[in-house]
Amino acid sequence: MKKESWMKGITGLILVSVTLAGCQTGGQEKVAATPEAKAGEANKPVNANGKILDKQIEVSVYMRPRPESVESNELLWMKPISEKTNVNFKWLKAPADVNDYIEKFNLTLAGGTLPDLMEAPLDLLNKGGENGVFEPLNKLIEQNMPNFKKIIEQNPAILKDIKSDDGNIYFFPQISAVKTINLQIFRQDWLDNLGLKAPKTTEEMYQVLKAFKEKDPNGNGKNDEIPFTTRSKMKGLLPFIEPFGVSFEEDFYVENGQVKYTYTNAKLKDALEYTARLYKEGLIDKEYITNDQKVWESRFTNEVSGATFDSFPRLEALEKLVGKANPKVNLTGLTPLQGPTGIAPFTKSQQNLIKNGFGISSKSKFKTEIAKVQDWFYSPEGQLAMNFGKLGETYTMENNEPKYTDLVMKDKNNAPLIKMYELGHREFAYQWDIRYENAMVSPKLAQIRDSITPFIKPKYPVALSFKQQERDVLNSKFTEITTYKDEMMNKFIIGSEPISKFDDYVKQIDKMGIDAVLKVQQASYDRYLKR
Repeated sequence: MKKESWMKGITGLILVSVTLAGCQTGGQEKVAATPEAKAGEANKPVNANGKILDKQIEVSVYMRPRPESVESNELLWMKPISEKTNVNFKWLKAPADVNDYIEKFNLTLAGGTLPDLMEAPLDLLNKGGENGVFEPLNKLIEQNMPNFKKIIEQNPAILKDIKSDDGNIYFFPQISAVKTINLQIFRQDWLDNLGLKAPKTTEEMYQVLKAFKEKDPNGNGKNDEIPFTTRSKMKGLLPFIEPFGVSFEEDFYVENGQVKYTYTNAKLKDALEYTARLYKEGLIDKEYITNDQKVWESRFTNEVSGATFDSFPRLEALEKLVGKANPKVNLTGLTPLQGPTGIAPFTKSQQNLIKNGFGISSKSKFKTEIAKVQDWFYSPEGQLAMNFGKLGETYTMENNEPKYTDLVMKDKNNAPLIKMYELGHREFAYQWDIRYENAMVSPKLAQIRDSITPFIKPKYPVALSFKQQERDVLNSKFTEITTYKDEMMNKFIIGSEPISKFDDYVKQIDKMGIDAVLKVQQASYDRYLKR
């Protein structure tokens, strides 16, 4: 297929692809068995020099960066990995914002000269593989990746999620370790200052945020509070949407085996009405659509916001950030709210089994070498290096269990997660280790994280694959539908469009061809079940 026809189809697929992970900390509790704790039990490298490759190579990598880190082979976390593999990783400049990242991903493909390794949403990698842009990995896995072969043989669910409909594997997966990722984060000291209990229902949430707005919980004598803020745009409003039985976390859901579109679900009307009420009364940050990381942090450091929705390790990061000026700050995490109709709490704020993937360019000179290095990432020794860093400096072994050193755990300015990024922790494709989270977080945070797990329900599969004619339908119809939907969701929330127009909005979605999109999704979902 010519590059022009490949590029013509890729843009619309952004809208049906899984979002690249933001703060990546784990995802499914029952995936692959954790590796042996002893680093010495790893597969022995074949080279006499103790390195994975017998000579050094340079591998160009396009992957999403962390705001808190820089790309360097010399950082404490990366240096031993680079030395062990004999690879100099050449980091290509990439945006941190998801949409900007994917836009540059597309431009890189259009440029013709591709990096050796590229990170992207799974469907984009599958499409690239089916069209010759990324190398089929089946033979490379069979011949060069015994560690990875063992993982997928022991865990059929992983193979199910990484296999394209044509039977090939086009990317190396990053495999999650625990389920819970996002939760509501609240200033417990604000609740205490006002004599309030943590909200458990949507009505209690309204009352608490209203008190934050009106009763001066920061104690500065000013009416300057923005009770709830977010850095995640619409998805940051999930705690107000999900109690009604719908979620911004996925475009589609399955009911009795039938694929349906989230954004025409009748339950969404009530969820939007509730959220719009909060926005109208100034309980939600008026700038939620445009807030970035710096603005979000400033809301807390300036002590004008007392609640947010984010990944649970951010709780400790925010606590340290605010604690520099206010040592009395105390943050807590909340379980999902119960909706007004009495339905059970409903959250899809979880990690996927496969978090993201890396494809090898079909033009790369180092396909076999990359496969061998990647297999080491999946080995017991490599998994320890990727999850825990350098033995003796970032972690030690105690009773055959890895434990982070004070360098990671006791930085006065940063939470352990942020400190790890500063030390060079990179989110390549490898298997996350449940011990990584358990060692990184405090007992308080682990308890909060685990309190969310019972509320999690399965998500719509992110590893679907589409035939070209199906992609054509998605590109011609779903791109336009998604643009319209995004505009209308925000209009309903900020009040520029009354909720009374919701039924008219649904009719417009119908006219734009959502039925054809659902037929495509249904066919792909049915094939996925048969893999």
